[in-house]
Amino acid sequence: MEGPLQHRFSLVVATLGRVEEIERLLVSLVAQQRRDLEVLFVDQNGDERLVPLLARFSSDIDIVHIRSTETGVCRARNRGATAARGAWLMFPDDDCWYPADFFRSLDTLMASVPADIYSGRPTDQDGRTIMGRFAGDSVTLTRDTVWDTLMEWIVVVRRPVFERAGGFDVALGPGSGTIWGAHEIQDMVLKCLETGATGRYFPTLNAHHPEDHGDRRTLDHAQKMYRYGAGLGYVLRRHGYAMRRVLPELLRPLAGIVVHGLKRDWAMARRSRHLFLGRLQGWRTAPPRKAER
Repeated sequence: MEGPLQHRFSLVVATLGRVEEIERLLVSLVAQQRRDLEVLFVDQNGDERLVPLLARFSSDIDIVHIRSTETGVCRARNRGATAARGAWLMFPDDDCWYPADFFRSLDTLMASVPADIYSGRPTDQDGRTIMGRFAGDSVTLTRDTVWDTLMEWIVVVRRPVFERAGGFDVALGPGSGTIWGAHEIQDMVLKCLETGATGRYFPTLNAHHPEDHGDRRTLDHAQKMYRYGAGLGYVLRRHGYAMRRVLPELLRPLAGIVVHGLKRDWAMARRSRHLFLGRLQGWRTAPPRKAER
């Protein structure tokens, strides 16, 4: 520990509606056998569902329970970060969990490769990459590499770096009240890099999360793709990416519309259409932060 009022790692968990998943997360954190962690739960439930669970674990790990009436995962993360006492911040999902050697692995990486931000690869318990494509090699975090190296619950950032960058953009992410429903972690890390911070990604730094096996052919999924696409368009515009970077993100779902349409697969054509429209609308509606390049 770094002192009676300060920890090495502060884990900020925005939570709404879950209990069993939080128990699994806490079990995984207790298994780390660390006394330099604190877990700050920003509770958006409006009821007492978490109180007995958090009380049960409070003797094994330092828990801070923060009630919040605000909506949005990014608002909750920023709220928790302001109360954090650790030198490093993490932002676990309320349904993720960590292997027992996670923090030992992180300590080793931090000692061998100094940086302001560390990120890892999401896996199932057999080590298989989940939730998209991730780089297979260790790389430096840059404007080009943030797209296949970041997952919210496996990013570790120095608290002063996070604060200097302004934290998470509350216009992004689930519960934000906008169409820009994703890519808040890319936005946050890009803001940190723009202040001069350094970052590294390690595919050997793994953590776990349930994989989404939902039906990609439903209208709900298509609407989700619209929000995800809008988030991507927003971040690309806000961080001044050139059209040569943006155009492929528009052309791929357009091609999907054509291909699925020729196959008369109207559900998947609708999904591609929503993704295209989301990316386009996200780009068009985001206020640029800096000159494009």
